[in-house]
Amino acid sequence: MLDFYTPTLEDREWIEKLTESCGQIGCDISFATTYLWRNRYDIRVCNHDGVLYKAYFGRDGVSGYTFPIGKKPPKEMLDVLMDDAKERGVKPLIGMLNKTNAEILSHLYPDMFEFCEERDSADYIYNRENLAELSGKKFHAKRNHISKFKRNNEDFCYKPIDETNIEDAYFVAHKWHMQNDSDKSELYAIREALDNMDAIGLFGGVLYVNSRPVAMTIGSKINNFVCDVNFEKAVDVDGAYAVINNEFAKAQSSFLQFNREEDLGIEGLRKSKLSYNPDKILMKYTATMK
Repeated sequence: MLDFYTPTLEDREWIEKLTESCGQIGCDISFATTYLWRNRYDIRVCNHDGVLYKAYFGRDGVSGYTFPIGKKPPKEMLDVLMDDAKERGVKPLIGMLNKTNAEILSHLYPDMFEFCEERDSADYIYNRENLAELSGKKFHAKRNHISKFKRNNEDFCYKPIDETNIEDAYFVAHKWHMQNDSDKSELYAIREALDNMDAIGLFGGVLYVNSRPVAMTIGSKINNFVCDVNFEKAVDVDGAYAVINNEFAKAQSSFLQFNREEDLGIEGLRKSKLSYNPDKILMKYTATMK
């Protein structure tokens, strides 16, 4: 049986070594996501023979796995997962699968799994330069929105998050949650992120109007080419979301792509993410053993 445990900051090095080289760009594979949401979803990890196994636990034990990440043949890694599920007396449910991994699973274990497309969990992938430059007709409305913000708020500025403005970033997140969300699990994750920026490998920025913080964002590296936007919040000022999105994309010029994560099936959030013309919607699938 695999020895799953709750991840700690000390696990960052070995997890990132595997996830950054595996070629996947889903937000769920990164150490930052795994660590920051470990308590909310009871995420646990295991390093078995150089392979990252991750599972979600529920009241009765393992409720689901993710596709193993390592340099061993997929069949070898998946057989270990299957054996673990058998020893625990559960039918393996494997979630957060991208299309390639779903096809591998289907090929290696024909007719054993039913696959369900999870549109609400699909990641939105953008060309970073498009978000930074907003060039062309398809971004005309975004440019106008930002221009209006700048006309109405001449005294604005964007500052990277550091030890001097961590509490400004938290002020925005806290205010947003007070206004919009009674479930504070995300706010707890943001607090922990801000308190451990360097240890987790995070970076971000705060948008100010008249020296007052009105928007914040936090991101992390999925690999050397893809940035994950882990959190983004704005309050009080029209256009603040568009501006901090644009400023953050400009600031993170070393990346080629941004993963702005899923829309959770929220109509307004889906409309907003689509309005930025994603280069790709990275579909996710869940495999349930028949």
